[in-house]
Parts: sequence; structure tokens; C-alpha cells
Amino acid sequence: MTKVLNYNVSVPAVVTDAVAIVVPQTPAKVILAELGIFILPEAANNNRVELKATVGWKGTLGTGSVLFRVFRDNQEIYYAREGFESSFEQFYLTTLQVIDINAAPGAHGYSLYIEKLTAGAAATVIGPINLSATVYEV
Repeated sequence: MTKVLNYNVSVPAVVTDAVAIVVPQTPAKVILAELGIFILPEAANNNRVELKATVGWKGTLGTGSVLFRVFRDNQEIYYAREGFESSFEQFYLTTLQVIDINAAPGAHGYSLYIEKLTAGAAATVIGPINLSATVYEV
């Protein structure tokens, strides 16, 4: 039987147009949300950390793509690319689900970043922004 061991949430922006975070050109990136969780020692070899994130953003110039990155502590564990165009479909609401399997016992910090991959294009995070983590013993 699956058991929930821990849960945490970070909600930096609850609605659209709550923020205006310019997405930097790679290799620079900007942090959107972060949170901490704790893994009990007895769950060291049979845990799953499920991360869910939602980010509202818009393409403001040209056609290009952004990269979402998720880190556990200082280690990248996930990334996903999404394309955009600023003329026809300007607004986007991206939802990510990340599963981190058998994280080591102890405290961990998870963080969500965004960066722009296309030079000459522009994008802005406008909200909402949220990140949640649920630790399951399986």
C-alpha cells in the first residue's frame, strides 16, 4: 500500500499577470519556485517524490523555445522544452510532472527554472506559478 510521507508546496504567483519575469537567454536561467521536503531513513530504498509544476508565460517576440529545468539540491533531474510564437498563440500554461525515484534520506531542496533557447526571440513568465512535491513510500 502506498503511503504519503511528506508534502510541500510553493506558490509564488496565484494568477495571470501577477509577475513579469523576463526569461533569460541560455546558459543563464531564472528560478521560478523552490521548496524543501524530507525523506525518512526507513524509506530510503522505496520512495517516489512526485513533483508537479504549472507556469503561465507568454512569447513576446518572434518564434522560439524555452527550457524548463528541475533540480534536486544542485543536481539537475529533469528538463523539458516547449516552443512558442508571439504573433498567433502568445499565451501558454505549461504543466510538468516529474518523478524522482529513491531519493536519499534527509532534507532535499527542489527548484524549478526556465531559460530561453532561441536567440532573437523573447518570452516572459506572467503567472500563475506553482510547484508541489509529494513523497510516497511504495
